[in-house]
Amino acid sequence: MKLKLLIVALIIVGCITCSKDSFNTTPELKFLSVNSTVIPQPSVLEFHLQCTDKEGDVIDTIWIQRVSKVAGCEGLSRIDSFAIPNFEPPKNVKAEFVFTYNYPNSQPAPNIGACTIAGSQSTTDTSYFRFWMRDQAKHYSDTVQSPDIALLKQ
Repeated sequence: MKLKLLIVALIIVGCITCSKDSFNTTPELKFLSVNSTVIPQPSVLEFHLQCTDKEGDVIDTIWIQRVSKVAGCEGLSRIDSFAIPNFEPPKNVKAEFVFTYNYPNSQPAPNIGACTIAGSQSTTDTSYFRFWMRDQAKHYSDTVQSPDIALLKQ
């Protein structure tokens, strides 16, 4: 009887002491949505991401990598970096970021270039985007990825 009581007590203590916070020291980035996976010209491409961080020190840098899947358009593949503005987040922060690109190139920046294969007019491109970030303590998040996005020719 005492052994059963001891086992039950250990299980209860284990459950209480082993409970994890929903926030980690390393920032966690989650891809939430994109406004469309088919983007005509002219248009705006809008990405929604969510970040959680235990210390709330998410104010550093986020990177966005465009990867073109169309032969001849690989030159459009690039990495942009953006400083995350100081918004004085609390500990155990859960923040949402929105990134907007214009398609094709127009003002104001940032812009996404249209795919033009040498000697021809622009062509439809299929690209996907990767996102990762770093917090002030230099912890890097995992990389998250968008679905394939068709950037239609003009």
